[in-house]
Amino acid sequence: MAKRTKPSEKTGYGTGALRRLAPPLAFMLALFVLVVLCYDAGYSALPPTEKRYADAKAGVERLKLDEKRSMQREPWENLAKEFNDIYRSDADWPNRAAALFKAGESLEQLARRSFTRKDAQRAVDCYEEVALKHADSRLADDALFRAALLTASYLKDDKAALSLLDRLERQYPRGDMRPQARELRRNLTASLTDAVATPAAPAAEQQAAPEAALPEVRPAQRPQAVYQQAKADMDALRKDKKRACWREPWEKLEQRFLSVHAAKPSAAIGAGALYRAAVCREALARCSHLDREFKEAIDLYAAVQQEYPRSALADDALYQAAVLSTQELKDAGQARRFLGEQLKNYAKGDMAPKGRQLMAELDGGAPKNESVRAAARPVAPELQMLSWDSPGKNSVEVVLELNTTTNYDTRLVRGNKSQPDRLVLRLKNTAVADEVRKGVKVNGSLLQNIAVKKLKKDAQVELSFREVARFDTDSEEDPSRIIVRVTAGKNRLPRAEKGDIDVAEAPRRSRRVSARQVADMASQLGLSVQRVFIDAGHGGRDPGTSHNKVVERIITLDIALRLGRLLEANGLDVVYSRRDDRAVGLSQRTVAANRKECDLFVSIHVNANEDRSVQGFETYYLDFASNQHAARVAALENARSERRLGNMQSMLAEVMLSARVDESRRLASDIQRLSLFRLKRRGYEVRNNGTKSAPFHVLLGANMPAVLVEVGYCTHGQEAKRLLDAKYRHALAEGLAEGILAYRDRLSKRRTAQNSLTDATSGAM
Repeated sequence: MAKRTKPSEKTGYGTGALRRLAPPLAFMLALFVLVVLCYDAGYSALPPTEKRYADAKAGVERLKLDEKRSMQREPWENLAKEFNDIYRSDADWPNRAAALFKAGESLEQLARRSFTRKDAQRAVDCYEEVALKHADSRLADDALFRAALLTASYLKDDKAALSLLDRLERQYPRGDMRPQARELRRNLTASLTDAVATPAAPAAEQQAAPEAALPEVRPAQRPQAVYQQAKADMDALRKDKKRACWREPWEKLEQRFLSVHAAKPSAAIGAGALYRAAVCREALARCSHLDREFKEAIDLYAAVQQEYPRSALADDALYQAAVLSTQELKDAGQARRFLGEQLKNYAKGDMAPKGRQLMAELDGGAPKNESVRAAARPVAPELQMLSWDSPGKNSVEVVLELNTTTNYDTRLVRGNKSQPDRLVLRLKNTAVADEVRKGVKVNGSLLQNIAVKKLKKDAQVELSFREVARFDTDSEEDPSRIIVRVTAGKNRLPRAEKGDIDVAEAPRRSRRVSARQVADMASQLGLSVQRVFIDAGHGGRDPGTSHNKVVERIITLDIALRLGRLLEANGLDVVYSRRDDRAVGLSQRTVAANRKECDLFVSIHVNANEDRSVQGFETYYLDFASNQHAARVAALENARSERRLGNMQSMLAEVMLSARVDESRRLASDIQRLSLFRLKRRGYEVRNNGTKSAPFHVLLGANMPAVLVEVGYCTHGQEAKRLLDAKYRHALAEGLAEGILAYRDRLSKRRTAQNSLTDATSGAM
C-alpha cells in the first residue's frame, strides 16, 4: 500500500523550494529593473547622440579617402543632413554647435567639388547659423572666418566677406582666428583697391578691370523678361573673346536661368530656362575640362526631359546628354540609355536622325546616308605641337603631339663634317599645323635643329643631333603622341622601359603602346595637391628686370594674383609669397611655403636677354643646369641670394637624393605644355622653349615639388607688348592654372579631358 503524504509535509516542501529560488529570482528582478531604468528608449531607433556624432565624423574621413564617392553629391548631402539631424534632435546635448559646424563643413566639401554657388551659399548659411545661435562657442569665430572665405572665393562678394570679418574681429578680438582673418582682410582690401596697376601702361591695365556684374533681377516679378535678357546676355558672352572662358559670368548666367525656372513660369519658359542653364554649365565645362562639370551639365539636360517631357526641347536635351556622355566622359552605356529614351519617346522629333546616327556609331554600325558617313569619318591626323626636354647634355626627349594616331616610319641618317646626325620621321597622311612648320633651332642641347616639311600626303620631321649613339621611338594613343628618345656617348636612354633600348646602327619601326599608368613615387604614396604656394618674383627694392616699359616685379605680381584666384575657384588653397609690392628674401619664400605645408611651389618671373631677338616661354625645375642658357638664367635670378656657396652645394646634393626632382620635372612639364596650349587657343603664337633644369636659389629648401616659370622676354619688343596686355596675362594665368590642375589630377589618377593632354608617365616636354 502506497504511503500517503501528509498536507503538512507538502507545505513544508513548497516553502523550502521557494526559499531556495528566492535569491536568484530577486537577482533577475533587480537586473530587469536596472535595465528598464538605464535603457535609452531611443536606442532601438538611433544610437545615442554622442555616438551618432562620432559615427558621422568618421564617415567624413572615410568619404574623403574614397576617390570615387567623394566626387558624388549624394554622400556629402547625406552627411550634412545627418549632422543637421543630430543638431535638431537633442536640444540638451552640450556639443550641438560642433554638429552644426560639421554640417557646414560637409556642405563646403560639396561646394569645393561642385563649384556651384548654391552649394557654397548653403555652407555659408550654415556657418552663419553657428555664429548666430552659438555665439559663445569656441567654434563661432571659426565659422565666421569660413563663411567669409567662402563668400570671397566662391560667391565673389568681397564686400560681404569683409562685413563678416568685421563681425569676427568685433565679437572675438582675442579669438584664435583673428590672425587669419586679418590676412584675409588684407588680401580682399588689396583686391578691391586693385593695387597691381602697371604705371607704365595704364591703358593696358584698364583692360584688366573686371567686367560689370550681370544685372540681378528678381525672376518672380518678370520671368519672361528676365529669361529673354539672360538669353541676350548669353549670346553676348559667347562673342566676348575675353570673358568667354571666365567662370564667374557663366555661373551667374546659369543662376539667372535657374532662378527663372524656380519661379515656376509657363512650361515653355521653364523648359527653356532649364535647358539654357545646362548650356551654361556645358560651356563652363569646356573651358575648365573638368569631368564633374560635364556631369553636372548632363544632369541638367536630363532634368529638362524629366520635368518637361512634352517640351520641344526634351529630345534636344536627351541628345546633348548622350553626346557629352560619349565624347567627354567616354561612357557609352550612359549615352545609349539617353538615346534609347530619346528614340523611344520622340521617334518623330527633329533630333531623331542625329540620335539614330549616334546610336549606330556607338553600336559600330555603318551610317546609312552620305551626310552621316561624313560625320562618322575619322579625324584626319595633324601634327599640332613639337616639344623637347634635355635631362642632361648627352640625352634628349622629343615629343610630337597629334590630334589622333597615325602610322609613321623612322630612319637614321649618319652625318659628316658638314652635316649632323639626323633622325627622319615620316608621318603617313598627316597634315601639319602652321606654327609647327616653321621648325626651330635649339641651342645648348644634344638636339640642334628641328625641320618640318609637308610632303604631298605625308609630313616629315627631321631632327638634327650633335651625335646619336642610341635612340628609341614610341607612340601612345591617349593622348596621341610620338616620343623620340636619343642619347650620345655611353648614356642610357632617358626613362626607357626595361630592355627597351635600340642601338642607332639598328633602327626599327616603332611599336604602338597604350598610355601607361603613373609610376612615380608621389602617386604610389597616394599624395595629393590641396595647397599651392605662388611666388611672385622680386618685389619692393628688387624690381627684377625692366625693359620696354615692363617692370618684372609688377608683372609677376599681377599674374600671381590672377593665378591664385583661378586655383581657388577650382577648389585649391593658395598661399602667396607677397600680395603687394614688397621685398621678400629668396630663402624666406621656401621657408613660408614649408611652414604653411604647401604641396606645390610655383615661382613666376620675366626673362631678359642681351640678344633682343630671343623670345619664348620656358619652365625650370631644380637640378644642375642642363645647358649654358639655363645656367645664365639661374645666375641672373640668383644674383640677390643670401645663401653661401657651401650651403648651396650641400642643399642641392640633398635635393638630388630625393624624389622632388622627378616630381618637379613632371610639374614643369604639365605647366609648360598646358600654358602653351591655352595661349594657342587664345590666339597667341608663343615660342616653346621647353623645360630645363637649373640650380635656382629660390627653389632650394622647398619640401615640395617646385618650379620656376619664365613667362616671356621683356627685351623682345613683341613679347614685351604682350606682357603689358592684361588679356595676355590672364591667358598666361589660365595656362599655369591648367598645368597645375593637370598635375593634381594625374597624381589622383583621374583621367580628365584636361589632363589627357599630359602624359601619364614621362612628363616630358
